[in-house]
Amino acid sequence: MSLVHKLEEANAAYRAGDPIMSDAEYDALVEKLRTEHPEHPFLNAVEPEPTEFFGGTKVRHHAPMLSTEKAYTEKDLIRFFGLVERQAALLGIQGLMYAMTVKLDGLAGSRDRARGVELATRGNGLQGEDISSAFARGLKIVGADVDGPGEIVMPQAFFESEMVPLGLKNPRNVMVGFVAAETEKEHHRLIAEAGMAHFMPYQNLPKYYADRDTILRDIQTISESMRKESPYKTDGIVIEIEEPELRAALGSTNHYHRWQIAYKTKGETAETTVTGVVWQTGRTGRITPVIEIEPVELSGATIRRATAHNFQKARKDGLGVGSRVTMIRSGEVIPFIMDVLSPAPLAVPTACPCCGGPVEEEGEYLTCVNPHCEAQAEGAISHFFKIMGTADGFGPKAVEKLVAAGITDILAVLNMTRADFEGMGFGPGQAENLEREMERCMSTPVEDWRFLAAFGIRYLGRGDSKALLGAVGGLDALNGITHEQIMAVNGFAEKTALCIAYDLTWRWMEIDAVRNRMQVPLISSVAAGAVEPLPFSGMNLVFTGTFSKDREALETQAEALGAKVQSSVNGKTSVLVTGEKPGASKTTKAAALGTPVWTEAEYLFRIKG
Repeated sequence: MSLVHKLEEANAAYRAGDPIMSDAEYDALVEKLRTEHPEHPFLNAVEPEPTEFFGGTKVRHHAPMLSTEKAYTEKDLIRFFGLVERQAALLGIQGLMYAMTVKLDGLAGSRDRARGVELATRGNGLQGEDISSAFARGLKIVGADVDGPGEIVMPQAFFESEMVPLGLKNPRNVMVGFVAAETEKEHHRLIAEAGMAHFMPYQNLPKYYADRDTILRDIQTISESMRKESPYKTDGIVIEIEEPELRAALGSTNHYHRWQIAYKTKGETAETTVTGVVWQTGRTGRITPVIEIEPVELSGATIRRATAHNFQKARKDGLGVGSRVTMIRSGEVIPFIMDVLSPAPLAVPTACPCCGGPVEEEGEYLTCVNPHCEAQAEGAISHFFKIMGTADGFGPKAVEKLVAAGITDILAVLNMTRADFEGMGFGPGQAENLEREMERCMSTPVEDWRFLAAFGIRYLGRGDSKALLGAVGGLDALNGITHEQIMAVNGFAEKTALCIAYDLTWRWMEIDAVRNRMQVPLISSVAAGAVEPLPFSGMNLVFTGTFSKDREALETQAEALGAKVQSSVNGKTSVLVTGEKPGASKTTKAAALGTPVWTEAEYLFRIKG
């Protein structure tokens, strides 16, 4: 089973309240994937809840609910502080203080009563399920009755005294069951009667403030003290900045906000020897090494395999058989290699370990160039259905069976019938479900950028797909697009533009064929196809200052009305929108460039007009 498949299965089990590994083990596998495949789309997406697991209606979040980037070492924290403080210096912000809260280990949710949502799950970060019925079951809000994100949790003392004797092992799992169970169980009634089902809004958590130097000096003491004071189970602390302008300037990836990070304690280390190297082929054809080591004991567990690196780094570091390495394990985390003490030559394969096809060195990576490689086909099909998010059932085992039967591309899957599935060995019930889910995938409207991102083209995740399509005029404009045209779009450098143009050229027939197979048109990223022009079509807006409502809400609104929202003023900025106490750097830059400036009232007038 591939690393991504392991992560997807572990995440699905965790979200369903029946984890198959610890949080720490999951975090370690994510770090392993980040090391081996730093460009993998899984790393730039919010880990989703199981589709329709809670039985509620679909709810689109007003603002994305993202994951939190993690830090395990002082080096990780220094990198985060450096990013924040470089941006602060550009904005003229001094004396920066960081806010710290505990990181709750619960079920994430969000309230948005202005839009009629009492409570919804995080879902895939953009869309969740309405679980407002949990309040009728006995869920209580802790602290001020506010909107926004938070966590469904249970006091640890109550869990240990009342739930553990019943054989229950984890408070988060119990709360998932409390919210999702169709039939109320005895322990659910006990929880409700005791008032121990809590929704804790993040903004109601106690906050502690310190500067960078204090945090770096006392991080262990701070973390232990804060977590000890929390009545709920925690798995770290969250460090973030609160200045709205600095948050906006730092922005977010598809996966996490750049203005916050979760700190988790560094674990113990041990030295061992590499005894073998296993090579694995991934979805994009990249071949990466998995390092086998002499068994060592870390944190009460026997470790036999370790996180490797991309091909070039593993070769450069000398991660061959016989090399001596230092392993690190944080809590229950599966370790990764922290240092190579005594290098040894790495034997590099000359053929793909999956299909036996030819391989080529491609920058940092070793790549299988056989487009029909089974490992690539499995990854591509799984990735398509995962990113589309409109069909269930195409998990690792199902996709493996499809590829083994000769189905190696997405269009071939979409053309299959129930009889085809049964002919491949799927049972009648599963075959019927797969046909139904496939039809649902083709008949559910999706955004064109999500459709494009589903093909797993290098450097085209969801965010970049949206930016590219919005800039060039939609999906049809990608047919024959050159790397020079892609480079002209803000945010695309020469290396990424070359890769994107190459991949689009040889994948275009497949992309176009799959689009034609869809039973509904894609939702366009550009305003040209709208019946009426959107107010801000083709405009780049920058917001600065304090507004009458949340600035992120204004920015989301502007994007929905056709604008591209920038974090800073530059030559491509169309308008600077200012609230109270606007940032001096942005207003000065706008004046120097002659950029038009609107007040909030002028901005709202143009919407209404």
